Amino acid sequence: MGSKGIRVLFVSPYFRPYLGGIERAIEGLAFEFLASPLVESVGVLTSKYAFPRIPMPHLPDTETTPEGVYIMRLRGFPLKAPPFYSVPLVWFSPLRLRRYLATFGPTGVHWVGDGWFWAHAWSWLLGRHEAKMVFTPSYHPLPPSRQWLRPINGLLCRAASRVVTLTQLERTLVKKAYGVPNSKLCTISWGVRLPGSLTSSPARREVRILCVGRLGEHKGQRWLLEVYRRARQKFEQPTNLILVGRDEGGEAQIRELVREWGLEEEVTVFGEANDDEIDRWYQESDVFVLFSRYEAFGFVFFEAMAQGLPVLTHAVGANKEVLTEGSVIVPKYDIDKAVDALTRLVNDASWRGSLGTAGREYVLANFTWPRAAQRYLELYQSLR
Repeated sequence: MGSKGIRVLFVSPYFRPYLGGIERAIEGLAFEFLASPLVESVGVLTSKYAFPRIPMPHLPDTETTPEGVYIMRLRGFPLKAPPFYSVPLVWFSPLRLRRYLATFGPTGVHWVGDGWFWAHAWSWLLGRHEAKMVFTPSYHPLPPSRQWLRPINGLLCRAASRVVTLTQLERTLVKKAYGVPNSKLCTISWGVRLPGSLTSSPARREVRILCVGRLGEHKGQRWLLEVYRRARQKFEQPTNLILVGRDEGGEAQIRELVREWGLEEEVTVFGEANDDEIDRWYQESDVFVLFSRYEAFGFVFFEAMAQGLPVLTHAVGANKEVLTEGSVIVPKYDIDKAVDALTRLVNDASWRGSLGTAGREYVLANFTWPRAAQRYLELYQSLR
């Protein structure tokens, strides 16, 4: 990467104003990099769209955030993207991308996520002689309708100097799916945004159960509602279930189930929340529960544990690998085991407390952004 300081350019289709899991990872790493004397500059190459495929042509072509992250945005043509993919499958100007690369002068280009293959491929074609490519694909199983992505991801894995997985499970899956040699693979987990200090929640009678995730099929709120409906008959004290998350097509049905089952006094559908609001929900809750279909890493689990909350989930994705402390993991979609676990978490305050303490210590020791950033900086330096 030459003799100058490290200049990292992240590539992701969405950044600000949208900050989902991948974008929050970019931001967490970027802030740590900017504090390092090894790093000259951090940039993000992104699009003029907000998730999912919402055109935002009014956003500036370039801007620098108050923290010092330089953002470069590509305009898509046409503005309205086809609705069958989470990333805008439209045309972006390679000439504009070339100008951004020339202006920023990255020593390393870091592709985060495997969706925006257009920008990944062009940044490699136009920047490979000046910068090394690092690919963090955030692997998910591809349904039959997305198998066309497999050869594309395979080519990107071969083009990258290093392919970074979040977990050992993901490493195995990426190696098998895309034929990546061990010499090119490494595993670095994300970090988590830590609270400054834990605050005492106001005195209340009910046990508050929190779920944070987009309201739709993938995050499993309807299944959680069924678990809650069955478990509540065994609760020994009042409870309140809070569902926090942006609507992804499931909010109306969730609200209908709440009404149909007569749970309006116990279940709150809060909807989308910013970081400060989510932190407040963490601090004012007692248990965190999420039964998503798949989790490659699961930011919200670690955020909840960092706030001292015990976690209840099931064995999908990498959950059993990464949630080894402070968590209860039941077999996948085993409703009886889920009901029993939720019942005990509500009724047994001592168990909740011990799990919460263990989970917080586990996160502080293993999943912080300084720790993740240091490992990435060591990787970037090894490619110089």
